[in-house]
Amino acid sequence: MSKSRTQKEELLKMYKEIIENRAGYLLVNSDKIDTSTVTKLKIELKDVGANFTVLKNSIFKVALQDANQPLQVQEFDGPTALITFEEDPTAPAKLVKKVQKEMELLSPRSGVYEGEFLTAGRVMQLADIPSREVLLSRLVGTMNAPLTGFMNAITGNVRGLTMILKGISEKKA
Repeated sequence: MSKSRTQKEELLKMYKEIIENRAGYLLVNSDKIDTSTVTKLKIELKDVGANFTVLKNSIFKVALQDANQPLQVQEFDGPTALITFEEDPTAPAKLVKKVQKEMELLSPRSGVYEGEFLTAGRVMQLADIPSREVLLSRLVGTMNAPLTGFMNAITGNVRGLTMILKGISEKKA
């Protein structure tokens, strides 16, 4: 069904806001996906702070050009969906990879994260990166390891002396 001019202008405005106010977005093929899978995916994406929107390609291309997005992103045809995210690009990429692996429905086309163009291969590489929380916990563990080793070295001598004194006191008793 054809959209009126005012509907197209509102859609263009919405697309521009999405592009400018989000940290990034992923473009995926949406030609084979069914309604139940989309609904399930939307719920999972909302849980990780991302949104799923089926695009009107011609209007979205105009929004990309107006927002000075990388030229490579502007080259796509066919049914396309947009997954936008605010902070962590790995979580939506993992969900796309999961749906693609389970049902072979979604396939990434490209994306943009903080102004940098992402190919379909790089989007799939994002899915293999641990989440931000996991990376931060690994960093804290790595920073904590030398301190833990130092404390064990210091308390080890005291612990050994305590055990020797306890053994001597038990022999005398």
